[in-house]
Amino acid sequence: MGNLRSPRGDEERPVTPPFGDSAPPAEAPPAAEPRPAPVAVDDDHGHEEARPEPVSPPEPEVDPEGRPMPVHVPYARRSSDPDVVAAPPGRRAPRPSRSPFWAAVRSHMLLFAIVLVVIGVAGTAYWGLRVHQRISASTLADAIAGREHASAVRCVEQQSNGAVWACGLVYNAASVCLIADVNPVGDWNTNDGADLCDHRSELTAILPDPITPTAVAADMANQRAFPAARCVKVPTTKVRWACLQPGGACMLVRVVPWRPLAPSPSDACDHIPAFKKRHGKA
Repeated sequence: MGNLRSPRGDEERPVTPPFGDSAPPAEAPPAAEPRPAPVAVDDDHGHEEARPEPVSPPEPEVDPEGRPMPVHVPYARRSSDPDVVAAPPGRRAPRPSRSPFWAAVRSHMLLFAIVLVVIGVAGTAYWGLRVHQRISASTLADAIAGREHASAVRCVEQQSNGAVWACGLVYNAASVCLIADVNPVGDWNTNDGADLCDHRSELTAILPDPITPTAVAADMANQRAFPAARCVKVPTTKVRWACLQPGGACMLVRVVPWRPLAPSPSDACDHIPAFKKRHGKA
């Protein structure tokens, strides 16, 4: 196909080839498909889809004191993750306002209870130490008689609660006085009472009267290991006795109320007529 000039000579026009010799026209590019126009939806008359109702979060669990319970994490735990995540603190009910009058009453009641406890403890201690009867006279006398092997024992109370006693013991002719101390639980011990038993009618009533030679000899055999002796009162004396053994040993002893026997070697037996008549010259 050639170009033909126009009669003006300034333009060239394309010449259409013959029908049989024409080349197939080039295919035009496909036109773009038109976009669908937006369709307006009538909210008032259109079909409305059902919307789910909002779900309120569950309330946190609380302990009896009103504090939130810990919540365990269900996902995989890492080394940096905590074991328990605390729930947000719940609201506590406001405390009722306390009356100043009842608050003062409670404080005074507590103080009153403390004072009562102190008074009770002090009263119990005083009762146990000063009022409670620690032991009876018969119980103490029997216990001392069993320990001392005395033929007669009598105890007189020195304190109203039985803490201190004066006890007189009579063996055969000899007698001693002991002071007994008793603790709050009833245990006791004795010491020499010295003159504690003098001029006490309850105790002097158990003293032997009169004192016999046989009783003096029995006490010398039991207490001083001086057996088989004959005892005679020394003339012109009130409390002295001479005791002579068959082998010739002579002892002089004082028999005084509430005093233990204290024999000592003596030659008094040589001057006692009763011994001379029986054994000849001593």
